[in-house]
Amino acid sequence: METKNYIFIDESGKPEVYSSKGLNLVENGQATKFLVLSAIRTQDQLNLQQKVIDFKSQILKEKELVSIFSPAYALDSFHANSDYIQVRERFYSFINTLDIKIDVLVVEKLKCYSSLKENPGKLYGVMAGQLLKNICHQAEETEIIFSRKDSKFKLRKELEIEVERIRLDYLEKHPKLNTKLKLSYQHNPHYTHAGLQIADYIAYAVFQFYENKKTNYYEIIKNKVGKIQDICNKKYFTQSNPLKLST
Repeated sequence: METKNYIFIDESGKPEVYSSKGLNLVENGQATKFLVLSAIRTQDQLNLQQKVIDFKSQILKEKELVSIFSPAYALDSFHANSDYIQVRERFYSFINTLDIKIDVLVVEKLKCYSSLKENPGKLYGVMAGQLLKNICHQAEETEIIFSRKDSKFKLRKELEIEVERIRLDYLEKHPKLNTKLKLSYQHNPHYTHAGLQIADYIAYAVFQFYENKKTNYYEIIKNKVGKIQDICNKKYFTQSNPLKLST
């Protein structure tokens, strides 16, 4: 068993289904059909951080890229939704070189239980728990870091409660797992760690595949992704059973 694991979680798409007035935002094209969560695992988060910092420095010195950067552009952190296309492509290729493990969970929101569709916080928490339940018991100590913009203590605790409920239920059904492992939860902004930036990029690539049928970014990193669980459709994709556009 590993001594310590770090798991970084980020998402693409939003968990909302209904507006405050009860309008189905998904059916009206005002919210995404899918929510994608990705988990990045590493035993050496400091080394991962340094590698991404070094890569960012390299990117900012590339003559080809410097010539297209606007005067206002600053690559403070990698963010797939707003980075230059050329930066995205390079960062996806760079991810392939890293010693990390990647797991992804895909949620087709309209196929969720009503109780989840009506409560985006609960939907996010339950699905985060589903993503984490069988990957967070592989080290003596695991630190789980969520990429969260909100700083409200209540929202953070609600998320942790849902994740713990799923995790403990999983432990109960798998009694051979070590129940004395130490887990802790952190909630940090995206820019604070390379692991969150990588998680953002992975979630974005799979989200684009599902939501918009755009496969170009996923094709770059597909051999690095260990597992994709399409939870509402009860499908699993691995490197031996790859995700395809026809699915």
